Amino acid sequence: MIDEIMNHAPLSVDAIENSLASIAARDDALRAFVGVMSDAARAAARAADQRRQAGASLGALDGVAAAIKDNIDIAGLPTAGGIEHYRHAIAQRDAVIVRQLKAAGAVIVGKTNLHEAALGATTDNPWFGRCDNPRRAGYTPGGSSGGSAAAVAAGMCVLALGTDTAGSVRIPASYCGVAGFKPSRGAISVEGVMPLSPTLDHVGLLAVSAAQIASAWGVLAPAAQRGASAPGVVTPRAAAGLRLGIVRDIPDALASADLAALMASAADRSRDAGFVVVPVSLAALSLSGIRRDAFVLCEIEGAAVHAQAVAANPYGFSPALRAMLAYGARQTKEREAEVRARLHAAAAQVRALLDGIDALLLPATPQAAFAHGTHVPDTQADFCALANIAGLPAISIPWGVNHAGMPLGLQIVGADDAHVLEVACLLESARPG
Repeated sequence: MIDEIMNHAPLSVDAIENSLASIAARDDALRAFVGVMSDAARAAARAADQRRQAGASLGALDGVAAAIKDNIDIAGLPTAGGIEHYRHAIAQRDAVIVRQLKAAGAVIVGKTNLHEAALGATTDNPWFGRCDNPRRAGYTPGGSSGGSAAAVAAGMCVLALGTDTAGSVRIPASYCGVAGFKPSRGAISVEGVMPLSPTLDHVGLLAVSAAQIASAWGVLAPAAQRGASAPGVVTPRAAAGLRLGIVRDIPDALASADLAALMASAADRSRDAGFVVVPVSLAALSLSGIRRDAFVLCEIEGAAVHAQAVAANPYGFSPALRAMLAYGARQTKEREAEVRARLHAAAAQVRALLDGIDALLLPATPQAAFAHGTHVPDTQADFCALANIAGLPAISIPWGVNHAGMPLGLQIVGADDAHVLEVACLLESARPG
């Protein structure tokens, strides 16, 4: 956990200097960051050390290096959202979640790159640079929170914030081999976050492990979502008696030997850890249909968010983004109502999958990271979008590699934030490797 790491870590000043040195050494190649806050980070680290020496530490996040996705406001800095038009749009105040991080003593080292407007999953950004996956040069880190995942995977920070509208935290977590958590809808405030789809937007957390995210969650979450264990901490119980639903029928269009091995390993390790494994079917769901409807809703709502800016400065938006927003703007109210009705019905089906089980296990993504410049699969969000439309908490944790040696993520979906993290921590301790 983060607090355990801090107990055995160098002083915060040393840790932050290491973080800044890592960014300086590697980020010209990775392009995970769009801005680095060196002076402010050093000052915050000194303050954290002074609190520690005075016996007044603020807790698990005090002095911990954190990075913020560049669609989340930090007062005095631009919030571009990966869009050229907003490059110089200075935030007047911190987003609520940034205020929470600062109040907990987290040291913000910079703002991270993202897919333009958070509407895509490669973080091949035409304005701020193509972000690379630290696991393999020339490969996508996923998106839209690709810079945040790359920063964590490269050791540039301990914790990073991302946003997740249809998988934009969990997809890059899976591709980069880190943990990425999307809490339940509303558990983390989106005030001060550039919206894409207010209906589906969530703020999420990325770290190397579920245990680190659980520790951070104990600090940041509302009391109702922390769990009933020690204050501010998610403490895993024994797995015995907990029922995990294992997806047994991945659709043919998504099936692969890699995913079959992932799910077989997840089932075996879950049984070994003491969980009761229950097969669950996705046959009643149209994964591709849900993903398409979710993206249509993103385009509709995103068009409204950016309408004035696009009208004032169309060339501050890439042609690809303009086309998506224009498509959203052309949709009729009747089409929007149909999309919302289908997503509402599908959300009820997703929640029904949890009847009689404590959590659902399924892949985070149908594929591992792929090379920039190659075909971008339409299916990247097919598994992740389910949790967004239902407002359910979900986390991706690293679970082995594919045939080419690239990370794969196992996704855990449940009805309660703390409980999902609890299951993730238990599975993390049982995973292969």
